Amino acid sequence: MGRSSSGGGKGRVTPQKVKSNTSSTVVKHLFSTKDENNGKARSLYKDAKERVIDYIQASGMKCSEDMVKSIRDGKSIDFNAIAPRLNAPTQTEAVARETEMTQNKILYSAKLDENMRRSAYFKTNKRTVKSNIMLKFVTKAMDIKLRGEADFTTTLEDPIKLLKHIERFMKKSADAEYDFLESKVLCYEARNNRKLDAFQGTILETG
Repeated sequence: MGRSSSGGGKGRVTPQKVKSNTSSTVVKHLFSTKDENNGKARSLYKDAKERVIDYIQASGMKCSEDMVKSIRDGKSIDFNAIAPRLNAPTQTEAVARETEMTQNKILYSAKLDENMRRSAYFKTNKRTVKSNIMLKFVTKAMDIKLRGEADFTTTLEDPIKLLKHIERFMKKSADAEYDFLESKVLCYEARNNRKLDAFQGTILETG
């Protein structure tokens, strides 16, 4: 008898080969320091940040839209500031006023529960996103820089604040006090100063 393909017989079952589709989901380490690759980051910060957002949206995490909004706005949502308020009744007649108040309380309770639910998921999602940024999105050099920050285990537990540090490291080298545009201005001024010195020296020699 032939070998069973269902695994019910005694013959060895050849595992089914499943075509890998990981090439489209593998995340490259996009957040690199300016000191890597001869001073050129692997990608622009804004492009790399959008890849983080793509990951969040595809992750299936609950209330992910709050994390996406916070990253795009550059600040965490303040759920205390957007917490619902219990509306006072507007009706003047006693029975109608009491009915309206009851409805307001029901609506307030539902909105408060939703706000608390979003806040709880946001807190959990922040930890998840921070961990995944460090594991999947930063290069080894960037990882070392970030872990060397004094507030890495405190302030930088917040992925929004972590991304701001990453942006700074992507735009500034370890030895540079100024960012790219400031450096260009300084080079321009230095070049003009050299030309001015040479011009003044020529005047003194011919004067």
